[in-house]
Amino acid sequence: MHNRPVRGDITRNSSLFTIERKIIGKEGRNIKTLEMLLGVDIIIDDTPNTITISSFNLYIRAVATKTIQELIEDGRIQPARIEEIYRKIKAEFDKNIQKEGEDVVLELGLKSVHPELVKLVGRMRYRASYGQNALAHTLVVAHLAGLIASQLGGDPILARRAGLFHDIGKALTHDMPGSHVDLGVQMCKRYGEGPVVLNAILAHHGHEEPSCIESAAVCASDALSAARPGARREVLENFLKRVFL
Repeated sequence: MHNRPVRGDITRNSSLFTIERKIIGKEGRNIKTLEMLLGVDIIIDDTPNTITISSFNLYIRAVATKTIQELIEDGRIQPARIEEIYRKIKAEFDKNIQKEGEDVVLELGLKSVHPELVKLVGRMRYRASYGQNALAHTLVVAHLAGLIASQLGGDPILARRAGLFHDIGKALTHDMPGSHVDLGVQMCKRYGEGPVVLNAILAHHGHEEPSCIESAAVCASDALSAARPGARREVLENFLKRVFL
């Protein structure tokens, strides 16, 4: 988890002070409604001439940013309209997340994946770890695990499935207590994933030994993806030091 909230900036146009007044609203009603409904902190500062949206949760921040952008374009900024726009944007994001998850499952050639797990896969687009996007990392791990398992005589489809779900708990760590490993095991058990997937989730952080080729392939692929120069901030910094010092 980041030590500070992630900030999203919306640059304001020439009608700066009009927008500023509308966002705040009479006696601060609009900004209070926005912060309560969107679950973010909104900071209005004339320098550097932006509205700043602050949240640890990238998904919530993205929904809030789009909601405020639409409200500014619409111009009718008042509590009832704020809630209406928010509900519409939230529904659009949920639909897009489901579609993205479905596309990933289709790309990996997987079948019989519970819709709730599909949604969590899509939501990983809005999660990062050490600067590395969780969904991008997951796709790399899934594809690599499939290749490694295939070369070692394992089941490449099962390895890709285990790779897809090895970090699925990260989609929930901003909303629920517990580590991403515990949450991943909990969700995959609830929605019918088998022992290989559960072992891969536990093994890639050393909670268990890999029990099969597919789990071992996921562990190796996870290490390769995280250690690739440029994948994560501290890995890139260390790589550049080795190259140039």
